Amino acid sequence: MPQSPVASRPIPAQTRPARTACAALRRLGLWGLGLGLGLASCIEVGPHAPLGPNLPTSPGNNPSCRASTPLPAGRLFTDITELSGLRGITGIRVASADLNGDGWPDLIVHGSGNVRDKAPNYMRRLLINDHGRFVDRTDASGLRAGRDGADVGRLSHGVVFGDVDNDGDIDLFSTAYQDGTAKPPADRDRGEVFLNDGQAHFTLAAESDLQAKALPGAGLSFLDFDRDGVLDLFLSTWYDPDPNSIEGAGNYLYRGLGGGRFADVSTKAGVLRPGIGLDERKYLAGENRRAAYGSTVCDIDSDGWPDVLVSAYGRGWNELWRNQGDGTFREIGFKTSVASDDNVSYQSDNQFYLCYCKEHPGMCPPETAPPRINCSRYAWTPGFDDQPARNGGNTFTTACGDIDNDGDMDLMHAEIRHWHIGQSSDPSQLIRNELSAGSGLRFTRLPNAQTGLLRPMTTPSWNEGDMEVGFFDFDNDGRKDIYLSSSDYPDTWGTLFRQGPDGTFTALPDSGVRHYHAHGFAAVDIDRDGDLDLIIATSTFRCGGDPKCPATQEVRVYRNDVGQQQNYLQLRLRGSASPTGKGGANVAGIGARVTVRAGGAAQVQEVSGGYGHFGLQHDTVLHFGLGASCAPDEIEVRWPDEKGSTEIFRSIPGNRGIELQQGTGSPR
Repeated sequence: MPQSPVASRPIPAQTRPARTACAALRRLGLWGLGLGLGLASCIEVGPHAPLGPNLPTSPGNNPSCRASTPLPAGRLFTDITELSGLRGITGIRVASADLNGDGWPDLIVHGSGNVRDKAPNYMRRLLINDHGRFVDRTDASGLRAGRDGADVGRLSHGVVFGDVDNDGDIDLFSTAYQDGTAKPPADRDRGEVFLNDGQAHFTLAAESDLQAKALPGAGLSFLDFDRDGVLDLFLSTWYDPDPNSIEGAGNYLYRGLGGGRFADVSTKAGVLRPGIGLDERKYLAGENRRAAYGSTVCDIDSDGWPDVLVSAYGRGWNELWRNQGDGTFREIGFKTSVASDDNVSYQSDNQFYLCYCKEHPGMCPPETAPPRINCSRYAWTPGFDDQPARNGGNTFTTACGDIDNDGDMDLMHAEIRHWHIGQSSDPSQLIRNELSAGSGLRFTRLPNAQTGLLRPMTTPSWNEGDMEVGFFDFDNDGRKDIYLSSSDYPDTWGTLFRQGPDGTFTALPDSGVRHYHAHGFAAVDIDRDGDLDLIIATSTFRCGGDPKCPATQEVRVYRNDVGQQQNYLQLRLRGSASPTGKGGANVAGIGARVTVRAGGAAQVQEVSGGYGHFGLQHDTVLHFGLGASCAPDEIEVRWPDEKGSTEIFRSIPGNRGIELQQGTGSPR
């Protein structure tokens, strides 16, 4: 692959990363061939040095075993926004992938609003990682192009990454959230696929079914639902703009045809329910299309086929669409812990209900408390708002991962919740998958007081504005930790929770990443030193004179200063499919399930094609903390190809980045 101009720019001697055999292979055009490296090839891993003269050094590519040290008290991350080149960059959403093929994770940052991109205040920016320092390449990226040809940009509110044409570089899908208020020319914008030339220059893919509708797309995920080697796309949507509807605009599944073209198979696959219009009976029975703010793809039942979770808003039920392996899906989340919790008690603290009681004497128990709000704008209807379908959550993101290292994929919802609605509204909460316990597909909601995720309410009029959540191992101890963003309301903070040996979590308010009004984030190794850093975007919504709110939707970069003290492994998966999908798994490896066995334990991760609220993506490289283990004993990869084939890779060193290519390992 040819080098990009950014990758080939000279670096001053005092800040130049250590050169390795990996870099030499890339310069010779032999990246990924694994010459002389056995079953795997290298991804370059560099030290802190490019970011500034006073930063600590790290072992970088040194494969020697790292001594396990206790986590220090206090600050664990350092704000390096200035050094990283992101000072002045604004937005509320962040996604990351290596877009120019140089081995360093790049960023796309999105703002908010329903106007088209226009210089100099772009709603989205492409930021290329030049050895730890980001350079704005928005103007040359091609991502502002619209179908109408006008040089005024286009709507774009979120993005996910994948190699849709299997040519070895990362393409993207950019969603345009149409909520019914967009005016010409913005109302002509659609969700679009952009094809990468390998150097982060993008062009619009050919039109197909994907551009047929202007949808209020809010959840977007690449997947290969039929395992044909070509990536497909799942899109969940917000409320139907039709005033004669009380439901969402529906779920859409687009089958990849290759080359960036897609066919709408939503109805055939069963994910697009018939519309119900204003039928409240069908709504309460769960037959409605959900108004959703996010989607997530993972293999929840471990059968080798990717399933889909839809994160529903409006206190409705979340969905779990089980892939039946025949091109169709069946919704199995109904009335399970995935859909909602079992607390539907509204009588004591739902202020809208209390307003109803106040204005309808004799219709409620006599001991009902008086409301604490001005009832002039309350909305509560008996027979509708007291039903389970109206007492779920406002789910923005669902994270999927093996949080307890038992071999199956667990979940966590990020929810918005308010004091005036009360306890019947679902909190952000871990949901344990009981599959590995031999009980079949069953889920258990874990009380936050039990897991350590309970956060104290600081005021009587509290709000939880949890938008996005992710699992990642920041201290490389082999246990996944949690970052939960929270914004849009007073006193809402992004919080890092560390998982302890007993499986419970501890909030780390002094870690350096307790970020006020944290919205979007990405957990990626921006300096390739072997630990995961955090890039966090800020929301300024509903600040209303709050002195703690920043003046802008600033994006801040927090360098991890502790993870590099323990051992790690980074893996990039590369499938062997051709551009038409024949021959193996999709080239980006999206949907591959990787099991790393080390030190008597096993960790499971899947390569994600984006998830959550308007698309979170934390690179396409998987990061495993190994703790005290110097190297993995073995790596098992289950590829998302036609046969669901499995490979075992052995003799892999630790403390490196490794690319695993389909067909080069020892088959089981």
